[in-house]
Amino acid sequence: MMSTNRKITILYGSQTGTAQDLAEQIYRESKLYHFNGPVQSMDCYDVTNLINEAIVIFVCSTTGQGDEPDNMKSFWRFLLRRNLPSDSLRNLRYGVLGLGDSSYSKFNFVAKRLGKRLSQLGGREILPVGLCDDQHDLGASGVYFPWIADCWKKLLDICPLPAGLNVLTSIPQQYKWNILIVDDNKENIGGVKPDNADIYEGCVDPVFDKPFATKVLSNVRITSENHFQDVRLISFNSKHVQWSPGDVFVVRPFNSEEKVQDLFNLFSEHNLQLYPETLIQCHQIDAEMPIPAHLKRPLTLKTVATQLWDLNAIPRPRSFELLLINCKNELEREKLLEFTTAEGQQDLFAYANRPRRTIVETLRDFPHAMSQLNLQTIFELFQPMKSRSFSIASSKVSEKLDILLAIVEYKTMLQAPRLGLCSNWLKTLEPGDEVRGVIKKGTFRVPTNNAPIVMVGPGTGLAPFRSILQDQQKKWNGHQEFVLFFGCRSEAKDFHCRDELEAMTLSGFLRLFTAFSRDQQDKIYVQHKIREENVLLKDLLITKCGTFMVAGSSKTMPNSVKEALRIALGVDETYIEEMIRNGRYQEETW
Repeated sequence: MMSTNRKITILYGSQTGTAQDLAEQIYRESKLYHFNGPVQSMDCYDVTNLINEAIVIFVCSTTGQGDEPDNMKSFWRFLLRRNLPSDSLRNLRYGVLGLGDSSYSKFNFVAKRLGKRLSQLGGREILPVGLCDDQHDLGASGVYFPWIADCWKKLLDICPLPAGLNVLTSIPQQYKWNILIVDDNKENIGGVKPDNADIYEGCVDPVFDKPFATKVLSNVRITSENHFQDVRLISFNSKHVQWSPGDVFVVRPFNSEEKVQDLFNLFSEHNLQLYPETLIQCHQIDAEMPIPAHLKRPLTLKTVATQLWDLNAIPRPRSFELLLINCKNELEREKLLEFTTAEGQQDLFAYANRPRRTIVETLRDFPHAMSQLNLQTIFELFQPMKSRSFSIASSKVSEKLDILLAIVEYKTMLQAPRLGLCSNWLKTLEPGDEVRGVIKKGTFRVPTNNAPIVMVGPGTGLAPFRSILQDQQKKWNGHQEFVLFFGCRSEAKDFHCRDELEAMTLSGFLRLFTAFSRDQQDKIYVQHKIREENVLLKDLLITKCGTFMVAGSSKTMPNSVKEALRIALGVDETYIEEMIRNGRYQEETW
């Protein structure tokens, strides 16, 4: 490769925004080494041009049960075509950085598959696939920093700097976009929508493709008032909405009026002269960093703060780089600079990640830096709002779309409780309020044969099984066997949908086994009940070749259930792995 050709292409597949953040960080760091080239999602890139690329860095996360992110699906389908020549990417040198969580069985599955497929097509890896792990003490940073340092070292070997050029000591400051305040009179500007209008309407969005509007029918707390956890059964109007058991309802939340007002109060305290009615327009600075479609029209800052910015997000290393730009206070600069270095990641984790400190709270901790912010910096400081997915908890035959929702609220070392953005937004909805969302296929595939189905759904893990059971009961032939293991803390406080499940049991349609972990001195969980029912499970799963399905928390429960089933069946791990390969052992965890 000629040393004068310093183009690298950086592509990402990102579901929650983290992979995109790291891809954009790599793009900025590339300027230290005088590289140029675009950064974009894989599905926005013309995949047929991959044969002409010399160097590509891929950053991708793994979602669901080993699935690729939505903005990578078309790209990945193309790479899987069987008619692609095995040497089609012979000119490509590539690096793959994966983001995953080792508590999942398919840890970084997408990155591993991508690296393997690129190699099969003739590509040559620059360095081994990087496997970032959320379980690492420093999160993704624990792998990212050493991986990217090694990557730049190897790229300089492949593409050395021309004579007279040296590695820069600091990243040249460049904003993503230019943000301008336009005429304050919205009536004079075409295309401005009301503050409560959908910011994404009419825009192509791989996650929110063709959203529909639905109204809340009911929003009911189903745990007792004296229980620590508020769990809601929220019903939506399902007219004209189609879904299958196991599908998920994806919604994009709004920030609360209180949070939005708090932000504008902060702007006012520092005399930034940015108001809810301030009208802004985004302009592209560099073709390598294109503007998303939903930001190409004029918007009020209230619309942006309500629908686009995640005001609950935890600050990233990039956040502190941005705060550094115009900060003149030496004490603040010293701390901000520390948080941007590899050596400072332990301190950053203790400051931001461990207590779940929000970006708005962080701005209050750095008042001098806050007072120097401009619109360009602010737009990069706030991460885009992420959509949330919920297993649908009802069948179409029920004539309403239900979700089973645990409200996220907990304490850390910080004074204010931590509140989940989406769950607390949904909690406030009243009958008649409108929500926009899309239906996506879930990971569960309900068997179409007459074999038994055994379900394990502790807590809100009941949601997809309620949908499956409602659907199957409607067409039950009296022969197929359905078993549910349900677990919660207390029979009297959080036995979700108890009346409905017991009615199914009385009718002979369902066999129900319950585990109430806190109703006795010794804790009892669903895995204990699974071991107790070893004779039944051997009959249903081995003799009758039934399907075993698990839903719920992704922490320790899935592995505990898998081990309990292995013991109950009296089999080794290879038998369970065979069930997984055949689709007879399925998981959906979050």
